[in-house]
Amino acid sequence: MLTEVLRVLGRMVSQTSPEAVLRSVRFIGNRSRIWISATDGVEVVTQEVEAESEGMVDFAVEYKALRELIRSTRGREVEVFGTKIEWPEVAIPPAEAKQIPLPENFVQLLAEAVQIVNRQEARLPLCGIHLCPDGIVVTDGKQLLHLPVAWTLDAPLTLPFPLALLTAKPEGAGTLVFWELNGVTVFQIEIGSFVWIGRALPGAYPNWRQVIPEPSALNYAITFASEQSAQLVEFLKTVPDHPPFHAIELNVVPDGIEVIPMDFPKMVLKLNAEVSGTRPREVLALNKFILLRMLQQGYTTFRASSDGGLPAVTTGGSGSFLAMPVRIFPQPKIEKEVKPMEPIKQIETKEEPDNPFDELNHGIDELRNKLKVLFDESAVLTRKVKAATVEQRKKEREFVQARRAIERIKMAI
Repeated sequence: MLTEVLRVLGRMVSQTSPEAVLRSVRFIGNRSRIWISATDGVEVVTQEVEAESEGMVDFAVEYKALRELIRSTRGREVEVFGTKIEWPEVAIPPAEAKQIPLPENFVQLLAEAVQIVNRQEARLPLCGIHLCPDGIVVTDGKQLLHLPVAWTLDAPLTLPFPLALLTAKPEGAGTLVFWELNGVTVFQIEIGSFVWIGRALPGAYPNWRQVIPEPSALNYAITFASEQSAQLVEFLKTVPDHPPFHAIELNVVPDGIEVIPMDFPKMVLKLNAEVSGTRPREVLALNKFILLRMLQQGYTTFRASSDGGLPAVTTGGSGSFLAMPVRIFPQPKIEKEVKPMEPIKQIETKEEPDNPFDELNHGIDELRNKLKVLFDESAVLTRKVKAATVEQRKKEREFVQARRAIERIKMAI
């Protein structure tokens, strides 16, 4: 149990930090209930563990030392001692804080959403997960996932990347509490024995609703059965990467769908998928990794515009998955102006009388070239002999070492 809790708290701890607080974990509680917590200076993660103590305890232990202690201890119990250090004050929800019940599958929804988050994004709100009255939203500018949630949340906020929460994987329903503190939105998520306190990411989240096309604009749909979806996933795993687009075409044909990698047109997968609506005039092409993620998350119905240019919306999973199609326009060939060649002027040469020493000089040059070739071949042979000698000595040493090892084994027997 303690090992699993340390694995969660390790997502918060900075073992190389000069601050003792940031590289330590805190034990606090009474005789029958003990909590362990860690902080990165902004967020605090706390989890209850099964432990016993003599009265009230409040001390800290360096994460690395505690981990080594657990590894070196045999048995199911370990005795922990620590020192008292000044711990940052943990925010406590005020009476006017908003309290939102979380659904039982909240952690599973976050695990699905974080696959789209780009943690290197320059726009800070896009580095987190957006919670709004309509549910959970994440985007990286090329794809967007909307997971509807039936809750009483009436004000949006953006959570930072929930690494510790996803590592802990607490089960069951939970509670989201958030409030304003000095102009900053502070939140607390409690699920079972897990508690996460932090600050919501500042900045306005993009208006994601405006990029979702009207249902009437998506006038045809492609639906894959579960077996076809699994077959398509296996096919996509065999397609080589080809940056920057990694484009995969979903080409509608009379008997179903032909899946063709744009950069590898000889790789073709034919599927008897269901196609409804207007016959498309523009082939739907999606990024390989986005398409693979859609299928693996259970999104099997692709709705798109027959004229192209609009995002494709997929359903069948926990919500709606939107992605921008790949459109590669042919580059116009620039015709270079060909200048007419000028007529070649013939140069008149006068025949000179033969020099009696030319033939002798030519013979000397040929002899020099032959000697140079012989010297080069001799140098190559010398290097090969040296390499063979080194290899032979290496094999002799290995043979001697092997024989000695066999003799030691015989003596041990």
